[in-house]
Order: sequence, then C-alpha cells, then structure tokens
Amino acid sequence: MTGRRFSTASMTGTALLLALGVTLPLLFHAFPLGGRIFLPMHIPTFIAGLVLGPLSGLIVGAGSPIVSAMITGRPPVFYMVPMVFELAAYGLVTGLLRPRFEALLSGRGGRSAEPRTSGRPAGALLLTLIVAMVVGRAVWLLTVVWLAPVIGIEARTVAVALGALGAGWVGAAIQLALVPTLVRAIERFRDPCYNES
Repeated sequence: MTGRRFSTASMTGTALLLALGVTLPLLFHAFPLGGRIFLPMHIPTFIAGLVLGPLSGLIVGAGSPIVSAMITGRPPVFYMVPMVFELAAYGLVTGLLRPRFEALLSGRGGRSAEPRTSGRPAGALLLTLIVAMVVGRAVWLLTVVWLAPVIGIEARTVAVALGALGAGWVGAAIQLALVPTLVRAIERFRDPCYNES
C-alpha cells in the first residue's frame, strides 16, 4: 500500500508540475524576452527531479515543451527540440544526483538506505542544480549544433546557440536562489520530520 500511495502521489505531482511547466511560461511571455531571460519552464522541471526523482523529472522536462507547443504554439520547432533534450537532462540529472550528493556530503558515501528526508546536507541541492545546469546547457548546445544543419540554418547555429546561452544567465541565477527554497518548503509540507543539516 505504501508503494501504491507513493506512486499515486508521484503521478499526481508529476502531472501538476507538467501543467505548471506549460502555464508558467505564458505569464512570462507577456513581457518582451521574458521567457528567454527567466526560463520559467525550467523551474517545474528542477522541482520534479529534486522532489519526485529522475523519472518524474524526465517526464516533466521532456513533456513541458512538447505539450506547450501543441497547445500554445510555443516554443517553435527549432527551439522546442533542443529544449526537450535540455529539460529532460535537467530533470533526469537532478533526480539521479541529489541523493548521491547528499550521501557524499553527509559522509555516508554512495546511496544511503536512510530516508531522503533525514539529515540532508544543505549544499547538496545547490550542487545538484549547478551540475544539472551545466549538463543541460551542454545537451542543448549539442542538440542545436546537430539540428541546425538538418533544417538548413548552418550559418546561424553558433550565433543562436551562444545568444540563448547568454540570455539565460538571469534565469539561472533566479533558479539557484528560488528552487532550493521551494524544494525545502515542499518537503517540509510533505514530511514534518524533514531535517537539513
């Protein structure tokens, strides 16, 4: 029964975060360059991976740009395809690395059998986010380099890729400040025994 409840809670949380990944960018796109600078679709993906694990992170990350493009027409195909791979990497990497960094920073080494809410080191969230951001942006860049020749825009590949990377630094800073706070708040709400050392 515990596994079933966890599975149901994970499915519900994944669906809610996927919906948020589609609706949140609509608010930011009301402002010029709001989506490209603040990267609102990234936030639900990071939360899914950090709170619900790699599978949920992967689903929210890959699904958000696809569902958004189907419903709203944004992002356009050239941006959507790299975003699918980038956000999927964010969700997967955060879900995989967080428990490992927590175990490493708490001196347990490897994955711990202790509950994930027990004595979590404060630096693990930030370290996980930083590594995931580097991996995700690398995946994005590689996908752009691969995709551009396929659709015949070779001359714009480097300019588009570097421009998007440069525009997102504000969003990355916001994510590093905001996401750990949101994750801790969610986990305190889910588990009163939550503890972070």
